[in-house]
Amino acid sequence: MDKKIVEERISQLETLLEFQEQTISSLSDELFVQQAKLNEFDRTLKALVKSYRDNLPQTDLNDETPPHY
Repeated sequence: MDKKIVEERISQLETLLEFQEQTISSLSDELFVQQAKLNEFDRTLKALVKSYRDNLPQTDLNDETPPHY
């Protein structure tokens, strides 16, 4: 192989590698942001479920009259 061809190929591979590293870094940053949002949604959902359960009326099923009476 010609030395010039090898150097061009190495240069192309280095360029491709740098592009891939930038892409991976960008995706990693975005994944971090998405995980933070997911954690916040999870905390919010848990708070809503707790609030819902805390505000449910406490009834004794044995004291209720069946709906057909």
